[in-house]
Amino acid sequence: MRSNRQIAIRAMVLLGAAAPCMATSPMPGSIECAVLSRVAPAGKGGAPAGPLALEVLERVAEGRMESASNDLEAKVGLQAGQLRTAAYKSEIVRSCSLREIGQMGTPEALEFLRNLKKADILGPDPSGHIWSSAQIALHEAELNQLADEPAKVHFLEDTTVEKSGAAWWAVQELCNRGSIKSLPYIRQYLATRVIIPQDVERNLRSCEERMDIVSLDPDRVKALGSFLTVRNGVTDLEILGWAINELRAIGSLRANAELERYADEIEALPDGSPSKATLWWKRVQIRGMVPPTRK
Repeated sequence: MRSNRQIAIRAMVLLGAAAPCMATSPMPGSIECAVLSRVAPAGKGGAPAGPLALEVLERVAEGRMESASNDLEAKVGLQAGQLRTAAYKSEIVRSCSLREIGQMGTPEALEFLRNLKKADILGPDPSGHIWSSAQIALHEAELNQLADEPAKVHFLEDTTVEKSGAAWWAVQELCNRGSIKSLPYIRQYLATRVIIPQDVERNLRSCEERMDIVSLDPDRVKALGSFLTVRNGVTDLEILGWAINELRAIGSLRANAELERYADEIEALPDGSPSKATLWWKRVQIRGMVPPTRK
C-alpha cells in the first residue's frame, strides 16, 4: 500500500537505517555538462547575453562549434576554444546542451527546437540519444509555457502515450512531481514499453519512492531537504543524486542552502568512516572535485 510506503519513508527520514553502498565515479560528460549549465542562465529572462548563450548551446548541440567565431566562448564567460574539444562532441554532452535549451523558457529557444531537424545534427548519433534529447527538450520547452500544474500534468500524461523519446521523460516528470493520480499512465507505459518484468517493478518502486519523498512536505524544498541528511543513514546514491538534482533545478536561495547544509554534514563525518567514503561523491556533486579533508 502507498500509505505504508509513505510511513516507511518518513521513518527512514526521522530515524535512519544505514545501508552500505560503494562510492562511484562521476558520470562521463558530467564536467562538460556542468560547464554548459553555467552558460544557460545567460540566455534566460531577457539577459543581454541571451542570444549568444543560445547560439553557443545550439552549436554544441548540432556539432557546429568549429565554425563559430574564435571569441564566442569568451563572450559568455568561458575560455576561448573551451567548447571545441572532443569531449563536447559526445552524445551525452550534446544531449545536455539540448536539454539546457529546453529549459531556457524563451521564445527563441522554443523556435529553435520546433524547427530542428534530424539532418541538422552533424556527426554520428548511433544510439539516437541526441535526437531523443531534442524531442525531450522540445516537450520540456512546451511544458514550461503552461501556466498551472493541472495543465502540466495533463500534458505529461498525454506525452506518456507518444512514440517519441519524450514519453519516458514524461513518466519521470510525473514521478518527480509526485502526481499520484498519474500512476495508471505510468503503469501503462511500463507495461507496454519495458520488456523485463523485474524492470517494470523496479521502475515503479523508484517512481513511488520519489513520490513519497516529495509528499513529505507541501513545500518541495522542505520535503527534499528533510530527505537529504546524513542522520537518515541513506546511502543509495541514485535516490540521493535525484534529490540533489531536484533541489539544484529549483535554484532558489533556500534550495541552495539545503544543498550546502547536506554537503557540510558529509564533510563533518569522521574520516575513514564508510558513510563518508560512500557519500563523498554526493558532496562532489554539490561542490566539485575536492578530496576529503584529513584531520
